Amino acid sequence: MEETKIQQQNVEPKKDEKPKGQGIFDRLKNKFINYKRVIEVAKKPDKSEFISSVKITGTGITLLGIIGFIIFLLYFLVVRW
Repeated sequence: MEETKIQQQNVEPKKDEKPKGQGIFDRLKNKFINYKRVIEVAKKPDKSEFISSVKITGTGITLLGIIGFIIFLLYFLVVRW
């Protein structure tokens, strides 16, 4: 019994062995398959969808700009005083 424990402790895994998994070409192939599927599903928005997207995006950018400007003004006023 003791001999098997000693033998098991002395066994080291081989350092040259790499874990088996997908190769780089398989991973790239899967990525391109996923990209192709997304492009096939995507469609060009009609005019009303595009205009609503522009409005939402413009509103978000404007709000972020206003918030940033307010923070800048508060910082400027605090540092100056």
